[in-house]
Amino acid sequence: MNMFKRWYDADSVVSKVINDLEKSDESVQIRCAEYIIDLMKDVELKELTLDDQYNYIMRRWYDKNIKVSHAIEYLRLCPEDIRRETALKVQKYLKKIS
Repeated sequence: MNMFKRWYDADSVVSKVINDLEKSDESVQIRCAEYIIDLMKDVELKELTLDDQYNYIMRRWYDKNIKVSHAIEYLRLCPEDIRRETALKVQKYLKKIS
């Protein structure tokens, strides 16, 4: 049984990065999204369904920008070890650009 409400709460590092991104300005979110997408370009994802991603009311904070939304979706779909590794890199990147 999954005891976490959101997929990213299963890993404290990933959860912190997602929360830090949510609190960031949109320009910072976009720069981090581009960074995440660049890091993920060679990662094989479970079931990439970005086209189906918008078949609902966009109510999540990261759905306001398509690039940010795609980056978060890439994180969600990648293997857990790569997700954590990427989150650590994004954490450093956020400190660098903030």
